Amino acid sequence: MEQSHPYFKNDYLEELLAPKRIVFLVNPIAGHRAQRRLSEALMAHLDHKQFIYTIWRTERPGHATELAHRACAEGYDIIVAVGGDGSIHEVAAALLHTDVPLGILPTGSGNGLAMHLGYSRRLEEAVRQLNTAQVRRIDCGQTNGEPFVNIAGVGYDGVVAARMRGSKRRGFWPYLYHAVVGGLRFRPGRCRVILEDRELEDTFFVVSVANGPMYGYHFQIAPDACPSDGVFSVVLFRKVPRWRYFLAIPSSLNGRLYRENFVLHFQARAVKVICEECTFAHADGESLGKGTNFRFDILPKALNVLVPRRPSTV
Repeated sequence: MEQSHPYFKNDYLEELLAPKRIVFLVNPIAGHRAQRRLSEALMAHLDHKQFIYTIWRTERPGHATELAHRACAEGYDIIVAVGGDGSIHEVAAALLHTDVPLGILPTGSGNGLAMHLGYSRRLEEAVRQLNTAQVRRIDCGQTNGEPFVNIAGVGYDGVVAARMRGSKRRGFWPYLYHAVVGGLRFRPGRCRVILEDRELEDTFFVVSVANGPMYGYHFQIAPDACPSDGVFSVVLFRKVPRWRYFLAIPSSLNGRLYRENFVLHFQARAVKVICEECTFAHADGESLGKGTNFRFDILPKALNVLVPRRPSTV
């Protein structure tokens, strides 16, 4: 389904300052209430002197990538992902190594990257932020050929991603349920983690390769991660009793996770993970299924993003 707002031609204004064409790619599954308010929010809060907008709605997994490629081919100036981390993941895959910037309206469950960049979870405020947002170039990652913008990993968080993929419900409480149940049921195996300057072998509950610092809901897996510094923050959870992980939840919310003695953290531009048994992996919260060998590579300054005008670590 395609929707455009009315545009009244003004030759003088077009010559003075041509408006930019902006397309909003909407995931109808992510945030039903916000989706219903989108048209009203754009009409009321988007600067129509700056932008001529169109709304395209996705219909299936991977469709946002197809639509983003189409938008690039049709000459759109800005492409906005309306949804959660999965929507950003799909749209960004089409914009890597192009000059077309990615904008975000965070209406999904987690919104980790959007929160880090400074986008508001309030739809109307996020639309207003687009009016004055600045373009910044950030890094991306790639794992076994699959690009990611925020965080990828092997182990427990891969299990949660797989469980969420099969869930019909979205939001904090379904996420929390699958995180707890997945944490209780997951049995980690031994693996080798190969960095540029070291190699570690152990039973790791989590192997997280972070370009940005947080999952959704402000859970900071890598407090020192910066998506424009050219390196990953690599975070490993050694095997300890499960209750230790749950007790560390406050530390993940206040940026002190690295103080937990079962957490190891490093920086690297490339990471290899070789597991003794098949285990789950994810990229930006999207399940990659199971595997035994994973390679993660940094893609420096690979993506243009719109960043709200506020202090940021980008």
